[in-house]
Amino acid sequence: LAVRIFCNDNPGIIKGQNREFTDVNGGDLGGDNPTFHATIGWDWIPTVRGRHIGIWNDVYLSSHDGGVTVDDVFFDTDLPLPETSYADIKPTITLTNHNESETAGAIQVKYGPLAFSSDVILAAGQTKDVEMTPVRLDNPQLWWPKGYGEPHLYDVEVAFVADGKMSDVKNVKSGVREMTYTMEDGILDIFINGRRLIANGGNWGFPEINLNYRAREYDIAVAYHADMNFTMIRNWVGMTGDEEFYEACDRHGVMIWQDFWLANPYDGPDPFNESMFAANAVDYVRKIRNHPSIGLYCGRNEGNPPQTLDDELRRLVAELHPGLHYISNSASGPVSGHGPYRALPVNEYFAAERGKDRLHSERGMPNVMTYESMSRMLSDEHQWPQNSVWGIHDYTLENAQSCATFNQMLQTAFGEASDLKEFTEWAQWINYNGYRAMYESRSWNRKGLIIWMSHSCWPSMVWQTYDYYFEPTAAYFGAKKASAPIRIQWNPVLGQVEVVNNNAMDQSGLRAEAMVVNYDGKVVYQTSADLDSKEDTTVPVFGLAFDSPELSDVYYIKLRLTQGDRLLADNFYCLGKEEGNLHQLHSLPLTSVEADTSIRKDGDRWTATVRLENNTDIPALMIRLKLYGKKTGERILPAFYSDNYIALMPGEEKEITISFKDEDTRGERPAVEISGFNLK
Repeated sequence: LAVRIFCNDNPGIIKGQNREFTDVNGGDLGGDNPTFHATIGWDWIPTVRGRHIGIWNDVYLSSHDGGVTVDDVFFDTDLPLPETSYADIKPTITLTNHNESETAGAIQVKYGPLAFSSDVILAAGQTKDVEMTPVRLDNPQLWWPKGYGEPHLYDVEVAFVADGKMSDVKNVKSGVREMTYTMEDGILDIFINGRRLIANGGNWGFPEINLNYRAREYDIAVAYHADMNFTMIRNWVGMTGDEEFYEACDRHGVMIWQDFWLANPYDGPDPFNESMFAANAVDYVRKIRNHPSIGLYCGRNEGNPPQTLDDELRRLVAELHPGLHYISNSASGPVSGHGPYRALPVNEYFAAERGKDRLHSERGMPNVMTYESMSRMLSDEHQWPQNSVWGIHDYTLENAQSCATFNQMLQTAFGEASDLKEFTEWAQWINYNGYRAMYESRSWNRKGLIIWMSHSCWPSMVWQTYDYYFEPTAAYFGAKKASAPIRIQWNPVLGQVEVVNNNAMDQSGLRAEAMVVNYDGKVVYQTSADLDSKEDTTVPVFGLAFDSPELSDVYYIKLRLTQGDRLLADNFYCLGKEEGNLHQLHSLPLTSVEADTSIRKDGDRWTATVRLENNTDIPALMIRLKLYGKKTGERILPAFYSDNYIALMPGEEKEITISFKDEDTRGERPAVEISGFNLK
């Protein structure tokens, strides 16, 4: 077998980033779409010299004794909404007869507990979509996104049998779910199984710069998204094409906003060969349509496709993936977008009008790695002070990320950092507060936010929730807190405590508690109230008083939401009378927390349980747990922390669990290190 590889006709130029600027995004390579357009270089990925031409996915040869292959399977599922007591399963099976004569046989299907078949006759050389008679599945286990229920997947086997012999068989997973959509006042709302989907999540610009991701890496990255309570990943400009990505989203209950391969019109020309583009779109929709995680198709990033192509994409989605919705533009019309992309003060996120009333597809800010990851990314001579190599890794002072703004916010909060370690530790405060605020500020309409971005394809310092090495930064835990099924939060613009119920079903008998605490741990105000909370609502509970003459320049707001003895949610804010100024924290004495750590192994997984208790009269701030191997001291990654970067007030305790796979210990005995802003 010989495969001839053609270079791109329009490879474009090589980009170069520096301390100040990122260079321009995209370029001529867009004329060759569908291709890996991002490899020309953007403000989050450097130029990939070879543009990844060639074979990038699995290639295999197969033979079939009966001469008939099962090429494609699609199971459309229909629920009698609002009831879900049964589902009608509508199979479409694509067969190809490679024989030189007519072939008769039967399609045999096993779908969970069901078994059924259909006779079919194929002409010589014929490829045929066989629409089988729908079958009914009683009391189906539904596929749900994260937080709405379990993403149940049925095992499915589809075989073609002729003359008593199996010619071909395909094994897939299928989820029972039904997507519906409304466009009231021109605003898109998405529903799954009759419940409105609050699409919180993130953009994926590219999976991995060298296309090194396989099933393991996709599982880690998507599992991280589910752990952050994200319900959707946007496959930006269709740059992620591996089947393992879609399988991981099915498995973890994360829906996919699927773009076609068209970047912003300013970032690349329209495709020069529309017919080739459309033919690829047909193949691609057929490839992914059986995945229950597919939730929305989009024609173009921040613009409309050419009219003829827009019409064709809309038509083929309706024909090939019935019931799924198509929008032309990622950033206007029924949805919103266009950033901003730099770090903003928390209040500005809450006051933002852009996209307030509809699903917002892009909003982001830099996200500085931990000290360990920065040290791994940068050689010693380029670690400090900030320099052009930081710019190469996307931390440029200008352009969309405007990292000068991040630097200024950090300086306002704490002053000038003296070295890389201090900078990265202080930066986690900006990371946490900013990423939390981006989601919390969406509380009133709850239309959802897809941040720019949640995943980085190479070692970067912007637009991510965890880094290239799979280390979650504080941003991860801020996003996780603010995307929880039910949460309690402080709205600084409205001046009130809110209980936001995204997808926790109706809850009654709740109690909201709030304290205003001086920087040294003294409580100066507290209040509470009882309430009920219905799903997909925001309840304003009460305001807070900040008029105490004893209130310090830096103070805390501590919130709890309980149901009987059960803690449903909590939250903690560190604020300054002068917005963003936390300098008074430098006068906090050093303190310590007691930690009781147990680590156990169960099969191929480990669980570390850490119970922290602050038995002093000094607040312990920004407490970070780090899992590492005892022999080398290296971090154990990936690892799933129930919480991190927390604060403990005097007398407070908290239990944190860490889950990780045995293979990721690399044979080392795991241990947990505890550090914090003012821990000894």
